[in-house]
Amino acid sequence: MKLSSFLGLLAVLSLSAFSSDRQYESVSITKVIDGDTVIAKLRGNPIRIRLAEIDAPEIGQPWGLHAKKALEAKVLGIPINLEVIDVDRYDRLVARLNLDGRQINRELVGEGHAWVYRRYMRDESLLIDETNAIKRKQGLWGKASQIAPWEWRMGKRGEGLNSSTRVTRNCNEKPYCKNLKTCDDALFFLETCNLKRLDGDQDGVPCEALCRP
Repeated sequence: MKLSSFLGLLAVLSLSAFSSDRQYESVSITKVIDGDTVIAKLRGNPIRIRLAEIDAPEIGQPWGLHAKKALEAKVLGIPINLEVIDVDRYDRLVARLNLDGRQINRELVGEGHAWVYRRYMRDESLLIDETNAIKRKQGLWGKASQIAPWEWRMGKRGEGLNSSTRVTRNCNEKPYCKNLKTCDDALFFLETCNLKRLDGDQDGVPCEALCRP
């Protein structure tokens, strides 16, 4: 996101200090990217939102599509109260989604659709919901084995570094989608190198021909 557009977004939201002042906004969710990322419309402007404190399986990971569909069923096309707590390095709003007294982020953990993202956790009570989901073998916890998304992403990137069939993963490289062989490569250059031209529609999914399930 260019500096001017980012500043414009801040002006629209009237957010001056995410770290200290939580902001509550009503938004309409227009698209669900995966189990922890959505696109919403706020005052006529599209914004990308990363659900706070949780990490859902990636689309290419076991249970990834289940998590996405679970979130779609809860929020797609529905007015949601957005509790903004931060902005991440990808210029996404980090927020809790609230609906009629329900906290959607917490529900996803309690139903076994997401892990508590311990690195960014603020509310330790989420660990109780996760523990209960594990005991009940809810959702992904009913599988024989589980890999936390942050470990899965690290492993996939490691595989890419060892593969001679993939483009060299160096942020000095500036590839186009046509130069890439795998979705993992595209994700690396978008997320690690911030090469935003790989995500032309800014929906969080680079090089759709490679990354769309």
